[in-house]
Amino acid sequence: MSEVQGTPTSKSTLPWIWKLIKWGLLALIFYYVGNQGYQLYQEQGEALTKIQIKPTWLILSGICYFIAWLPSVWFWQQLMIASGESPGFGPTARAYYCGHLGKYIPGKVSTLLIRATLLKDFSVRVSVSALTAAYETLAVMGVGIVFFLALVPYVINADQSTEWPAWIQSIQSRPLLVPILFCFALFVSLPLLSRLLKWISQKMSNSESGVSTGEQQATVSLRLLYMGVFAFVISWSLHGLSLGLVIASLGDDGLVLKQWPLWTAAISAALALGFAVLFAPAGLGVREGLLIAILAGSPEIGPVNAFVVALLMRIVSFISELLSAFVLYYGFRSHAKNNSTSVRLDSSPENT
Repeated sequence: MSEVQGTPTSKSTLPWIWKLIKWGLLALIFYYVGNQGYQLYQEQGEALTKIQIKPTWLILSGICYFIAWLPSVWFWQQLMIASGESPGFGPTARAYYCGHLGKYIPGKVSTLLIRATLLKDFSVRVSVSALTAAYETLAVMGVGIVFFLALVPYVINADQSTEWPAWIQSIQSRPLLVPILFCFALFVSLPLLSRLLKWISQKMSNSESGVSTGEQQATVSLRLLYMGVFAFVISWSLHGLSLGLVIASLGDDGLVLKQWPLWTAAISAALALGFAVLFAPAGLGVREGLLIAILAGSPEIGPVNAFVVALLMRIVSFISELLSAFVLYYGFRSHAKNNSTSVRLDSSPENT
């Protein structure tokens, strides 16, 4: 009898234990990043106070950050079209950018709910929009992780690799070899990865949209997935440029384009791995820690600028997301109202 009564109690405590673990890990991340900043201020306080920020570069970075997500909007729209829906690019962009704000809620699944709900006003089935939104998110973040791994040789400078094994130094001397190998492996493995992405996205969207797998009818062709990967390569390159523009705001050298691979590797790791840490809202703390760790190793940037850049990148990205969501939400709000009204009229008894 006691065993039967003890089972529900133990099950009810599991969510609380998991919440404590998540918040504990998040607190550790905040402590690590905050401690890094405090130590840096103690050691380099004078250098920090002398930093002058040029706002023009930050404005350009925010615009570039906005544009960098447009390939993802296009891919999501194509996924829904392939699944029998017909959303316009404007409403899709509206739902996509508004969904960005959902990632600031712990768990990040609110992003899918916001995007699916906003497209419901344009007669897009929630089951399809939620599933395709999950698929697009997993695909773009997966390419981001691969992009970071492929660009690792550009992250490690020559001084850091002098004591490493000879075979690693030989790879370091041929930085183009690693990206080529990773790109080849990615394109060869896409058929298998496509099935995995669809299975995971079904699990994610089921929990949010409240529909069964049988109701979801999203289809993803390999051709479309290959096109999406090309689009995401452009997207991550633009994210790297956005980070480079933030770095340019701190110095007098302008935009040093030879560092573009480093910028892309840093932002790919920060955004993709920050997304993977589900308990951190919008990767808060994780993104900053990764950006600091990667950029601080560059002699041209250094730890002081790396810390400031990480903070500025968070501010620029948040303002860009907020403004784009506000403009697009109200810009296409009348279209949504008109569409929902016409749907109600078409389904009224007089028209049936």
